[in-house]
Amino acid sequence: MSVTCALYSFSGLLFCLWVSIILEKQPFFINGIEDYEEARESAVGAMGLFAITLLYSIYKIYNPSEDKDELEAEGMEGYQLNTGVAPGYGSR
Repeated sequence: MSVTCALYSFSGLLFCLWVSIILEKQPFFINGIEDYEEARESAVGAMGLFAITLLYSIYKIYNPSEDKDELEAEGMEGYQLNTGVAPGYGSR
């Protein structure tokens, strides 16, 4: 899960970097924006959030949580089948 999150964060970071560069150098390529400086600041802010998520994902890749042992199956002892017939089953 952390690898997927890291890849998504990296692609989001690159996209926000591209948008902020376009808004600074050639804003006329993006139609419908009234305040280019505010849009650029929003893109940089989003890029910062993607960077934080990327760093946390990389941290979790190299330091996985210890709760993983509890999720593994314990073997056949942990399973129980229904032994009785459901009441009213097949009566219609």
